[in-house]
Parts: sequence; C-alpha cells; structure tokens
Amino acid sequence: MIKLENVSKTFQTRNGAVDAVKNVSFEIETGEIFGIIGYSGAGKSTLIRMFNGLETPTAGNIQLNDIAISNIQGADLRKARQKIGMIFQHFNLLWSRTVAENIAFPLEIAGVKKAERERRVAELIHLVGLDGRDKSYPAQLSGGQKQRVGIARALANDPDVLLCDEATSALDPQTTSEVLNLLTDINKRLGLTIILITHEMPVIRKICNRVAVMEGGKVVELGEVLTVFQTPQQEITRRFVSQATDDTQTAEIEQMLIETYPTGLLARLVFTASQTTQPVITDLAKKFDIDISILHGSMTQTRNGAYGFLFIQLVGAEANIAATKAYLAEIDVRMEVIRA
Repeated sequence: MIKLENVSKTFQTRNGAVDAVKNVSFEIETGEIFGIIGYSGAGKSTLIRMFNGLETPTAGNIQLNDIAISNIQGADLRKARQKIGMIFQHFNLLWSRTVAENIAFPLEIAGVKKAERERRVAELIHLVGLDGRDKSYPAQLSGGQKQRVGIARALANDPDVLLCDEATSALDPQTTSEVLNLLTDINKRLGLTIILITHEMPVIRKICNRVAVMEGGKVVELGEVLTVFQTPQQEITRRFVSQATDDTQTAEIEQMLIETYPTGLLARLVFTASQTTQPVITDLAKKFDIDISILHGSMTQTRNGAYGFLFIQLVGAEANIAATKAYLAEIDVRMEVIRA
C-alpha cells in the first residue's frame, strides 16, 4: 500500500541545516500494523507527517495507493488526505463540540449531508465503545475516552490508512492496553492499514506485525516484530527490547549465575513459539548423557507469537556437550554460551 524510496527531509534553521530524516526506504503492506520506534529527535514524527503531506520530502518519493503523496498539492492533496486518518498524543479535540460533533467535523468539511453524517457518527460511536456519550463534551471524558473520540474522528471518512503519532503516550497502562486492543479490533474488522509511531517497545510488541527502528533520522533496523525481539541487531534495538521483556537484567543475571555455579557450561537458550511447547531439555538429557540444570527463564508474547529465554547449566563429557550444541542448532534453538 505504501512505498518510501530514499526519503529525506532537511530543515533550514538559523544554526544551519538539520537533517531530520535521511534516505529512508521501506514498504508497508495493505492491512498491516506497522510500527516506527525511536527516541525523541529520531525523526519518526517528521517521517509520519510526510505520509499525509503535512511535510514535503526534501528528496525521495512517497507512494500511497498509487498516489505520489510527495508530489501532489492543493485540491489533489486535500482529496488524498480524506483517505488518511490521523490520531495524536494529546487528542486535539474541539472542546466546544460534543463527542458526536467532534466526530462529525471531518464529514462536514467533506460536504457529507446531515442524515448521512448522523448515521456515520452513530456507527463510529458504537465502533469505539462510546455508546451513550454522544452529547458529552471532551472535558467530561477520561483520557482513554478522548482518544476513542480521536480514533472515531480519524475513521469518519472511511480512510485506507490510519496514522497514530504517539497515540498512547499520554495514557496510563490500563487505558493504553484498551486503546491498543481497540486498534487491533479495528484493523481486523476494517482491514485498515495502521502506522504506529511510538517510543514504547511494549506497544510495538502488543499489536505490530513489523517494526522500523529509527536513530538519527535513519532506519537502522527493520523486520518482523518477533524476529527483532529474538535477535536485535543494533544496540538501540536491544535497549528498546529490554523495555518490553521480563528479562531486563540479563547482565546481572548472567554474572550472578557465573558466581553461583562455578563449574559446567553456562548458556542461554532462545526458543521460538513452536519450540516453547516441546520437551527440548528432556530430549537433550536422553540423547547426549549430560546433566542439565534449569537456572532461570522467561517468556515474552508478541502479536506474531511467543519466544522464550532459558538459562541452563550443562555438565558432561566435552564430546557430548559439542553434540548438544550441534543438535540445538539443527532444531533452530539458539544457544548463547555465557561461560564455557
């Protein structure tokens, strides 16, 4: 649905040129929930604003449903934007309008007749779970309810793409979970393509199919969420992954195990979803005549499946331990040796 080719954005300031986005290229499939993660200043918000023409690339092209968003202006751009919804961190609701009137606003701008507007608004209020709050004003709503209004308003013109710029950053953990569940439900029901900008890896883990990691205006890592969580390639990605897993103190755990278990081989096994239900440890003990002690473990769930870590101690003949390593590689269980 969306294709970026060598997209860059440079801002001219009093202190010189600032390269906010540098030579970014990737594609997003129809119906995908695609995450873009990075710390403040990484360029992610600038990038998402180029998806709907709020910013124009200095170089490169952005294609959305065969429309070159980066090359159109005026009436053509306004028409294209009607198929691109956007929700924001701080909701951006009109405080003098009720829930129903906020949701109806983009339909008014698009020239939709009153009867059709009322039908569509009622449909959206039900979709986002705000039945009975249609006459409430934003000041009477909780943060989660305000964001639900923002989501309904973004869906008013039946968009093909929904852009979410830090949509959960102003919400508490419980409300964040509810909003993410709503976005997942909307994605399934409507087949809507969702692009999610965030600095929170737990958000990516919960609902995204793929993720792009940004640093210094560049995409430094890109892949399926499960793969990125299992085998992060960049240091910044490893820091993000540590935010979203139970295994946030790996270095401390490894040092504690080295001090506590002075003999034998210490290792960390990495399992994928299908392997977490298999008797891998039992099979190893039977096949290779080694003693295995399970020292520590954790499981992490992503939208594309689960993966797990298991710290173990192996004691046995050197040849048997070598055969164990070869067998684990054969069944695609990654073994990271902590101490040989």
